[in-house]
Amino acid sequence: MTGIQTVSDPTALSYESLVICCILGFAAYDIYKKRVPDRALAFFCPVAFASLPVHMQAAGAGTSFWTVLGLSLAGCASGFLILLAAAMLSKGGTGLGGGDIKLAAVTGFIYGPYRMLETLMLAALLAAVAALIIKCLRRDKTLSIPFVPFIATGSLATLIASIL
Repeated sequence: MTGIQTVSDPTALSYESLVICCILGFAAYDIYKKRVPDRALAFFCPVAFASLPVHMQAAGAGTSFWTVLGLSLAGCASGFLILLAAAMLSKGGTGLGGGDIKLAAVTGFIYGPYRMLETLMLAALLAAVAALIIKCLRRDKTLSIPFVPFIATGSLATLIASIL
């Protein structure tokens, strides 16, 4: 369950498009305001819960609801715990915000553990490259870049990889 095959399934393609649009909306807001609003995350939760029937349809008749729910909860835990650990390990706890952590948890519920790990690894790699470039250009000691755009980029890249 590293991704939903969206090429031949219009329901999955529509759902994936909705999820990407929501995450891109969070990314735009994070760039503009440097935060992820809790109210918007609350409205994103029903979209996440809708992933269960979409995953059930994509998995086929042999897969139980409990298997799909377990993978979704594992994805939620992986997204939450990885970014929580990164926030706790950062200097002064300022590396990642609570909104980034909560968005990763909700996104992990949608993607499952494998695709969420792919998304976060790609997001971390892209954020590190961007931070190095910005740090070299500005020669400034303080650096603050929003992380949600990198989550969005990682999500989009894993979606494209799952289609191809």
